[in-house]
Amino acid sequence: MRTARLAVAALAVLAATACGGGAAAPKAAGSATFTVTADLPPAKGPVDAVTWALYAEPQSLDYAYAFDYPPNTVLANVCEQLMRITPGSRVEPGLASKAESPDPGRWVYTIRQGVRFHDGSPLTADDVVASMRRHMDPAVGSYWVSSYQNVKSVEKTGPMEVTVHLKKPDHLFNEQMGTSAGTIESAAFLAAQGSGYGTPDKGVNCTGPYSLDKWEKGQAINLKRFDGYWDPALKARAATVRNVFISDPAARVNALLSGEADGSYLVPTTGFTRLGSASSGKLYFGPNTAAVSLIPLNLKGTLGDLRLRKALSMALDRKSILQAGVAGV
Repeated sequence: MRTARLAVAALAVLAATACGGGAAAPKAAGSATFTVTADLPPAKGPVDAVTWALYAEPQSLDYAYAFDYPPNTVLANVCEQLMRITPGSRVEPGLASKAESPDPGRWVYTIRQGVRFHDGSPLTADDVVASMRRHMDPAVGSYWVSSYQNVKSVEKTGPMEVTVHLKKPDHLFNEQMGTSAGTIESAAFLAAQGSGYGTPDKGVNCTGPYSLDKWEKGQAINLKRFDGYWDPALKARAATVRNVFISDPAARVNALLSGEADGSYLVPTTGFTRLGSASSGKLYFGPNTAAVSLIPLNLKGTLGDLRLRKALSMALDRKSILQAGVAGV
């Protein structure tokens, strides 16, 4: 089972009852010695249900605002993008069966045939155009608007073809189509739900291996397997997934140890030792493309001196920061 397919993975705990496999476990949880695992082990077989712990309740499931782990963990199973980012950080076709750049000013996407939304309606070029244009609409206020900063227009140029015209060449644009910037939603559903799209009451209607079943406000988001999913290689193995909201770090660790929750991302560093030595599951350390930066905002004062900034950088005790912040990992 592959419960979540996030482009950026951090730390995950999986209970042995949910997933099995032989991926390397950390050598010494809680210390700087650990093993990075690119992907979770494949499922041994189907299961009825999985409970996944989120550290917060998503504010929305609108893909335009999906910029954090709680909404992305859910949406990675429910919605899909034009392109896919693999566990090895490669970009490959997703809802677009082909992506081409015939010249530096265009990206042309051939839309995959035979894909259906969770309500049964077929995926069309009109859905792609409507979904992409939302990021460029100031009224929407998309968190992913920067991905479209070099886009002049998005047009339907064939029955199953969409062309993106650029203001200037942007070789990173196609890679962004593997993030929420490339998520495709039903144009009809977007129009019908309006400002209520992505809320607990209105929900979403995408093409992923799971559909949104019920959002229990303040408690959980329940997903159910979409049997009409187009890609047999990524067919869901769990019939249902319940994403529970556990904001307290200690409570989340206890839920994992007790079996109340089968897995979680970004587990508390204070729980590394207990989770790493637990017999009921495994602690995994995954690759992460995120970075932490210290950026001075006022260069008119003392920090305007490049020499001082270099000196501060050299004086930073990075090992101690890692030990204090992420238990040395």
